[in-house]
Amino acid sequence: MSHANFDKIEIAGLLHDLGKLRVPDEILDKPSLLDERERKIINAHSFETFQILRGIKGFEEMAAWAGYHHEEPEGGGYPFHVRGDALPLEARILRVADIFQAMVQDRPYRAGLDKEQALDFMRGLVIQGRIDPAIFAALEACSDDAMVAARSN
Repeated sequence: MSHANFDKIEIAGLLHDLGKLRVPDEILDKPSLLDERERKIINAHSFETFQILRGIKGFEEMAAWAGYHHEEPEGGGYPFHVRGDALPLEARILRVADIFQAMVQDRPYRAGLDKEQALDFMRGLVIQGRIDPAIFAALEACSDDAMVAARSN
């Protein structure tokens, strides 16, 4: 990744869930599993993020990176089903970071996992082809720092 993209990926990371502003609090804060309707609503947040950011001059690349943060390398993600080389490195980085953060933070429906539990879960995603193995390896190499950063929010 170019040095010029470092600041952009940080901005995209900070804004990647902007579309959740359109998700009702009762879904975001639900202490149990979501039903099918609720899952569709929350899954739309990536598209909403893309829609919001792509209209801002200079944010076109960041809109794609943030909007693609639930896309999987093999095409199984959402909402655009972008796969392979069409999935930018920056979006793949955001995906790995987002999953790690989601796993280690406390949520209304469960306590956060410890670092090893989160990494074990993510190793399974690597095996399934759902996250980029090189990006996961980079996360694993700095997982102590990632843990501090993820839990500081």
